[in-house]
Amino acid sequence: MSQHSETVTQSVTHGLARYAQQHRVSARGNHRQKPKYRAGPYLMRRGRMFYFRKRLPAAISKFGSNQFICLSLRTHLPLDAVKRAARLLSVYEKKETDFVDALTEQKLSPDTAKAILLEAMRGELSKMADEERQADQVSDADIDQRLAALEAENRRLRRAARNKEWGDVLVLLKEASALVSVSLQETIPNDLGQRAITLKRRLNDVKIAMDEGDDLRTASRDLLAGHGVADFDAFIKAPILLSEAKAKTDELYPSKDMKRITAGVHRLLEEFFGNSPISILTKEKQKEFLGWASRLPRTQGRSHGRNRHGQSGKTVTKAEEISKADAEDLLCLEEVRSIEGISDAEKRALLADRLVPRVTINTLRKYRDAMNRMFKSALELGADAPEAISYSKMEHHIRSLAPEDKLYIRVTKPKIRMPWTEERISKLLSCPIYSGCASEHRRWQRGKLIIRDADYWVPLIVLTIGSRIEEILLLKRSDVRYRDGIYLLAIASGAENRGKTEDAKRLVPIPKMLIDLGFIEWFQSLQQDHGILLFPEAVRRSQSGEVSTAYGKHLRRIFNHIGIGDFDEDFYALRKTFSSALKREDVEEGQRQAIAGHKHGSIINVHYTAHHLSDLKDAVDKADFKLQIGKKRQYGFPVIISCDLAQGSSLDVEITLGELSEADTVVVRDPNLAQPLLMQSGIGKLSDENVRQLAARLREITALRPLNLPKSSAKRAAFEALQALA
Repeated sequence: MSQHSETVTQSVTHGLARYAQQHRVSARGNHRQKPKYRAGPYLMRRGRMFYFRKRLPAAISKFGSNQFICLSLRTHLPLDAVKRAARLLSVYEKKETDFVDALTEQKLSPDTAKAILLEAMRGELSKMADEERQADQVSDADIDQRLAALEAENRRLRRAARNKEWGDVLVLLKEASALVSVSLQETIPNDLGQRAITLKRRLNDVKIAMDEGDDLRTASRDLLAGHGVADFDAFIKAPILLSEAKAKTDELYPSKDMKRITAGVHRLLEEFFGNSPISILTKEKQKEFLGWASRLPRTQGRSHGRNRHGQSGKTVTKAEEISKADAEDLLCLEEVRSIEGISDAEKRALLADRLVPRVTINTLRKYRDAMNRMFKSALELGADAPEAISYSKMEHHIRSLAPEDKLYIRVTKPKIRMPWTEERISKLLSCPIYSGCASEHRRWQRGKLIIRDADYWVPLIVLTIGSRIEEILLLKRSDVRYRDGIYLLAIASGAENRGKTEDAKRLVPIPKMLIDLGFIEWFQSLQQDHGILLFPEAVRRSQSGEVSTAYGKHLRRIFNHIGIGDFDEDFYALRKTFSSALKREDVEEGQRQAIAGHKHGSIINVHYTAHHLSDLKDAVDKADFKLQIGKKRQYGFPVIISCDLAQGSSLDVEITLGELSEADTVVVRDPNLAQPLLMQSGIGKLSDENVRQLAARLREITALRPLNLPKSSAKRAAFEALQALA
């Protein structure tokens, strides 16, 4: 099933009979319902949707006897449901043995076994230290009796070791394993049992030495040395727990962003390990955790249902989210695998669009870095903290988890942040926000209102100076300034607004386009009750202080309605669009970096921009968006009359891949025409000369028009490789 044993909870459903009982009575009253539709073996129906349902093997005893795996077949059509259930059943039956083994068989790594034994030894020595401090005078007879009992126990332990009977150390191991977040089964592995009995005997030897007059440190010296422990006092202290390490990390790294990252990773660690001692997070344990975390859906944490203030929502564990994503991917994989007549490369391209995107390697690196900060914090508290796994070993481990399946791909869907195409910029500048909308809450509908607020100005400012969104949202009215005949914005200037880096503090001239649209007159007309911020209505959208996130979601909804919403060309990519526009106009890199708030060389931006305002003013005005700005009678301010940036509509490019990931079919469509401009299949069967002619024709058609290329990187690469042949 390719599911981790910790994540079975979502796939397994309980008490189906109880579910049916609760749903016998209609929501409208006590009217008798029609009998439930019987779809056939391994099928059930809930509402209109069909589900695959199969009882889990009895061998998985820890989940109970009446447990089922239940997966949505994502169809309401009976025939499709039967076909999909049959394919899913065949896969499940092939994998059932591995699935049961993964849940029932326990294999302890050497590091895990060592952690259990060390915790057992620490607990026993800690008890001995307490007894030594509180010991009263004992008679010789009592001491002799206790010595005899300990020696008898050691003889019994030797016999148990010979017979492979571990009952005498079961309680000791269970208590220790619970403290290090390892779930031991009743059947103890022989290697662990043998070592535990040896440890128990040696602990008894320490007790014997103490009863004969030695102090605990002297009596336990050889035992500690054999386990690599040098400091007795540090060893017997109570271990530093994850929660304590997290609290210390917040103290050492107090910024809001750092605390947010630490809290998120701590929640993941606590779900996976519990509130365990930090010392158990060995490199092997870190690999297990990061391997589990690598299967988290990219949208993890967004299924709580608390999207609006006052909603109670629900608690969804990460294990449930992983299991749900794994189940959906399994069904999707088998559906695509069964498609006939297309290459494996094309199937992988289909899967790249359909599989649930998981967290990226960069996100996993952030998780690793957060763990490393917790380890350093634990060291400050005196813990024996582990060393963090390296990036290379982490990435190698993630790759090693891939199954031997030629269709397997790990979909992460990272944001590429492509610069906006000219057509999309033209659509933005011609949309109802700037040409006239229906109302304040319907900015995407055509109307007669132009409302100059954050929704009007913020996209224009980001587009024309390439700033970070949060920098603009947090601008104060006092940040609009006039120096040497130039209006400018003092970005990240206040003590409370540090910006992303020190180089975020800078002075940026206001572009001519904004001045022509009346930005200065709008700013000067603001009343005192407007508040200290330039765009207070945008900041009020956030309840948590993450102003750019809340406002970004708001603008994304508007952009989706307008028809310019795009995963890679999102609002944040406007910043990159401006930088690309300046690069095309040959603006030198130092000026581009200073305007954007990036470090360039050893010069601090706030000083550079203060002394080069005239040059920077010329630079920002070079970004030409081909706007015609004028006045209309119904508005008392300048407005955008037209935008001539896009010379034609975008062409849609469709690519089908061959077995070697080359372009096998190419289709170029104009959305305004019924017939495609170019359609060619079976490219791999064409002669070299015909392929070159096709590539030349393709370049001729696409040369002067913006293109909507496939999202698949493999298909984009195949398209570009085909064009290179012309």
